Amino acid sequence: MDNAPTANPEQTVLPIEHLSRPEVISRLREKLRTYADVDHCLCSAVGKLGIFCKGFTASSDAELKTRFAWIARTHPGAPREKLEELASLYHAGRQEATGAEICCDVETKEHGGCDGWNQFDAEKLEGFHLALIGSPVKIV
Repeated sequence: MDNAPTANPEQTVLPIEHLSRPEVISRLREKLRTYADVDHCLCSAVGKLGIFCKGFTASSDAELKTRFAWIARTHPGAPREKLEELASLYHAGRQEATGAEICCDVETKEHGGCDGWNQFDAEKLEGFHLALIGSPVKIV
């Protein structure tokens, strides 16, 4: 009879990795950029998937129009879908112009639609890491 303990997935505990804020953001960026494509920025993609910050869908219609007022102003009466499409194209253009990998990087510096990475405290980033990458981290 073998007395070796057996692994029980319910009892498996992953060690908490201690990382700096930039290291956690770098890992998240690498994962998140896989969701965006040439036609849809990350805000669009995570909104449709209901993950991360939930992108454009986290804002009401009025908030979206306020955040991207210069787009809404030049397209009066445009439906929400059109505003999201134009904001996504704007992000794609800013990413290309600045060399940013994802729109969170653009927004961290430009604050056009949100505050990018700045809007997330350590606890929120740690939660995103666990949810998206599957391992617990502690920002130190």
